[in-house]
Amino acid sequence: MTAGGFCGPLASEFAAFAATLEASASANKTTLTQLRALDRFTRQHGLPSGTIDETLARAWLAGCESRGPNTRRARYYLLRRFCRHLSKRRPDTFIPGESLRPRGRPPKRPRIYSREEIRRLLDGALTLRDWTRGHPCPIRSKTMRTIILLLVTSGLRISEALHLSLQDVDLAAGVLSVRQSKFRKSRLVPVSAGTLEELRRYHDLRLTVAPADPGEAFFVSGRGTAYSPSTVQAMFRDLTIQSGLRGPHGRGPRLHDLRATFAVTRLLQWYRDGEDVMARLPLLSTYLGHASVTGTEVYLTITAALLQEANTRFHDFTQDLLPAPGGQP
Repeated sequence: MTAGGFCGPLASEFAAFAATLEASASANKTTLTQLRALDRFTRQHGLPSGTIDETLARAWLAGCESRGPNTRRARYYLLRRFCRHLSKRRPDTFIPGESLRPRGRPPKRPRIYSREEIRRLLDGALTLRDWTRGHPCPIRSKTMRTIILLLVTSGLRISEALHLSLQDVDLAAGVLSVRQSKFRKSRLVPVSAGTLEELRRYHDLRLTVAPADPGEAFFVSGRGTAYSPSTVQAMFRDLTIQSGLRGPHGRGPRLHDLRATFAVTRLLQWYRDGEDVMARLPLLSTYLGHASVTGTEVYLTITAALLQEANTRFHDFTQDLLPAPGGQP
């Protein structure tokens, strides 16, 4: 391999582009994997024109036609970004236009849980069996309850919660250290007093079943090791069926919807408190670990309650500016 793990005729350009992505915190494992695949593709097919031309670009995009629409769109946007980067050094580079952009699948609208639904999930978690097939898990129900509580009160991703170690949870200051999460970003996440108290209780319980090594997982399975996201998601699915939030078949509420519930609840409270929501949006974006505020803006249009609050705010703002019905401006 010649440069940064790349080995094709554009190895140095790929390495420079990857470094740019790393520096902007927009590089993740999937993106880098796709970038290396494109590097191998250029090596296998060669560069007759000395750069990526339309024929090569179309062939690369055609290679994933059997994949899902979001996968195809991701490949298109990565190719487009790289070609824009490459065109600065090689002006003859073909930049894929809108005509080549695959149509995407509409994103699944998250479920915003009500207080009653959250209460049912928390109560239901305590009814989970604390003994699972293969190995004893004496705190399984308490672990699941604490995870749900943490996600809905802090907006963490499930992967971030499960990657927390004992040393990442500062029970004195009430701050979580989320390390190298999505987009390879790390951040500090303060939690509420109520959540902190629950974490302290779980911590004391956890120490009775697993080692107190600072580097060990905060949330542990019966083996004393971290749960995998897929295992917790399966447990949550069973819990939502048990709680009457979904049927035994088909799609239903997701664990990730707890994060959306946190974000929407926070925005709604800001509206009701009379805060400048758009000014505070970057704060919420940082707290949630989004790469940019664009990823947070989507929550502004998720619920009717949020839209109603925004509409009320706008009406109050314009009340003195607009003429009364039948009046003069």
